[in-house]
Amino acid sequence: MSLSRLALRLAAYEALCPYASVSASPQGPWPTLAGANVFDSRVDPVAAEDDWNAFVKSIENQPLIILYTEEQETSPVEGEYPADKEIAELVVELMIVATGSVDVEQPGGGTTTVGTIGAPLSDRQHEALLDVLEAQVRNVLDPQGYAPTAATYRQVARELHHVHSVPQRDADKVARIAARTVKFRLRIPATGWPLQPSTPPASGLGLLPQPLQGVAQALNPASSGGLLCAAIATMIAQPAALVPLTDIRILSTVDRGVAPTDPAGSDSDVVGDVPLAG
Repeated sequence: MSLSRLALRLAAYEALCPYASVSASPQGPWPTLAGANVFDSRVDPVAAEDDWNAFVKSIENQPLIILYTEEQETSPVEGEYPADKEIAELVVELMIVATGSVDVEQPGGGTTTVGTIGAPLSDRQHEALLDVLEAQVRNVLDPQGYAPTAATYRQVARELHHVHSVPQRDADKVARIAARTVKFRLRIPATGWPLQPSTPPASGLGLLPQPLQGVAQALNPASSGGLLCAAIATMIAQPAALVPLTDIRILSTVDRGVAPTDPAGSDSDVVGDVPLAG
């Protein structure tokens, strides 16, 4: 996993569904028509079956957003670190929700009915809602924009290279459904790991590489993104200390056209050590 990609997705999620709005009572305000119905990588807001079915009923005919990060291209120039050019694809799925149900067989016999969500066939009203929702998403996720919820996102999304918006169709690729896929190709910072331990030693979110560290520190610790970053930080160890460089050994052959290979200098004509000041 590229942690720069994760930083981009978490920052985009916070921009479209700010934790301050989620935790407010009543909830809001929201930067898009989708409100709190914004999801990272999959629609999975609740674990219990009854809660899921209640969620399905509440979301019928409502706009919904799902975020993904997909392709990424890294283009280092002459091996520099971090890489000079990172291009990532942020994918935003937009949908007007239609609900249904499916009977699921239980291990012990019998069935239970579980609610499902999908996109209905599109019409004039659905297309208008999708157009408004896409316009709001583009406004929020514009690296050159001024959306107040996207300040952290703009620190990761440095340049917008391309936006591609595609309408979705049914499984037979015939009928238009009320869903669109919008792909943002963005230049983002490379994942920058520290080269040596800091003084004093880093801990907690300070162990994360940039730009994820900056995003994590900007998120509310109680938010889903904040909790995820805190969990990832526990998996990361302090970087190993660099071995001090005390001297430089110079090995050379004279007019033989063969480079020396023995570090001790047995196959060299000239051997020299240059001590370095401490």
